[in-house]
Amino acid sequence: EFMMGSAVPAAELAKRFEEKSEDFEDEFPRHRVQISRPFFLGQHEVTVGQFRRFVTDTGHRTEAERDGKRGFGFDATTGKFELDSKYNWKNAGFKQDDNHPVINVSWNDAVAFCSWLTRRDGVPHRLPTEAEWEYACRGGTTSLYFHGDNPEGLAKIGNVADGTLKARFDKFVTIKAKDGFPFTAPVGNFRPNSFGLFDTHGNVWEWCSDWYGEYSNGRTVKDPTGPASGVRAIRGGGWNDLAWYCRSAARYWSPPGYRTYNRGFRVLRSSIKKAAGGGVKPGERGRSVGP
Repeated sequence: EFMMGSAVPAAELAKRFEEKSEDFEDEFPRHRVQISRPFFLGQHEVTVGQFRRFVTDTGHRTEAERDGKRGFGFDATTGKFELDSKYNWKNAGFKQDDNHPVINVSWNDAVAFCSWLTRRDGVPHRLPTEAEWEYACRGGTTSLYFHGDNPEGLAKIGNVADGTLKARFDKFVTIKAKDGFPFTAPVGNFRPNSFGLFDTHGNVWEWCSDWYGEYSNGRTVKDPTGPASGVRAIRGGGWNDLAWYCRSAARYWSPPGYRTYNRGFRVLRSSIKKAAGGGVKPGERGRSVGP
C-alpha cells in the first residue's frame, strides 16, 4: 500500500513553482492504493539498442516512420526543434547511441515492444499502470522527489531542465545545478532510488498502460487501471522539463499515437516466474518491486 497523489496542497505547489494551482489539481485527492500483484519493473528506460533488437526481430516500423505524421527532433543548423519526416527513433537530431533511452516512440509502439517480449520470453510483459509507476518511483518516500523536496538535488538523480541545458538554450527555464547532459542521457548515469530504479525523474516521459483520468475520490482503491478511454497517461518528466513536471506525483498525458524527442517507456513484467529458456536476459535487468 502507498499514498498516491500529492501530499502538498495545490496552492502551495503553485506558489513554490510559480505556476497555476490548476496545473496540480489532477494529483488530488491523495488516496491510498493497494497493489496486490508482485511485479518486476525495468531498472532502466528501454534503450535504443534494446528497441533495435525488437525492430530487427519483428520488422516493426514505428508510427513516426509509417503514418505520415512524422516525428520531432532538433535541427542543429537552425537551432530549432521541429516536426519533420527525418525524425524517428533512429534520429532525433542529437546524439543517441544504443545506451540512450529510445524516443519518438508512441504508446502503440511501446505496447508492440512489450508484446514481442511476451512472445520471446513466454511470460507477460506490459507497460506499468500509473499506480504501479508511482509506487515504484517513490521507493517508499512521500517527498516531492525520491531524494527529497529540493529541485536542485535533481541534478544528482536525473536528467531534467538544468544548468547544462540553459548553457545551450538560454531561453529555457531550468534549475541552476548541472547534470551534464543538454539532451537525453545514457540510462543509469544517475543515482537510483531505494528500489534500484534509475531515471524515474527526468530523461524521458514514460508511457503508462492507463488511459488518463481524474482521481474521483479519496477512498482506498485496489490495483487501479484508470478510465476506459481517452488519452494515455505518462509519468516522470523529460530532459527538457521543468522540475515540477518531474515530481513523483506529477501527471501528464498524450494521445496514444503521439511521439516526440522526450517520450519513451519502461517495461513491467507481470509474472515472477521464468519460462524455460526465457526470463531476464543480460543487459535487460529488472527489480522486483511488488509489495
